[in-house]
Amino acid sequence: MPPQPIGSAERRFRLFLQSRGLRVTPERIQILHAVLDTEEHLQAEELAYLLQKNGSRVSRATVYRTLIHLVEAGLVRKVDFGEGHAHYENAAKGEGHHDHLICDTCGKVIEFFDPILERLQEEIAARFDFHLTGHQFQLFGTCAECRKMNIEENFV
Repeated sequence: MPPQPIGSAERRFRLFLQSRGLRVTPERIQILHAVLDTEEHLQAEELAYLLQKNGSRVSRATVYRTLIHLVEAGLVRKVDFGEGHAHYENAAKGEGHHDHLICDTCGKVIEFFDPILERLQEEIAARFDFHLTGHQFQLFGTCAECRKMNIEENFV
């Protein structure tokens, strides 16, 4: 899927809000742009801080509510990395679907796509006569940098 231009995403979000009788506010549009402008997997609190740091007067409550709307509109993905809170990522960026490797030590997230894994998931679903509507695949472990640091610390 090619990257979706921000203008197109904004139009889509405006139409989404209007179709549900919700107001299109400058704060909601700021939140949309903040998510689309980052490559990070942001927590709602991080997003609120980032906006406030850049001079926005958007409230945390507005950030939380708007993220729900952005997920419903298909512009943002909500992912859980096993930490007890959600992270949000731009669903419109060019890579499309991907999965995650998550470091238990430093929290680093590595995105990857593997067509063999995707095909295997489809085969498993078919075997159980299960219609897939989506999935999240996450592998937890220790990244190369943390393993290297641990080895070096053991020899100091």
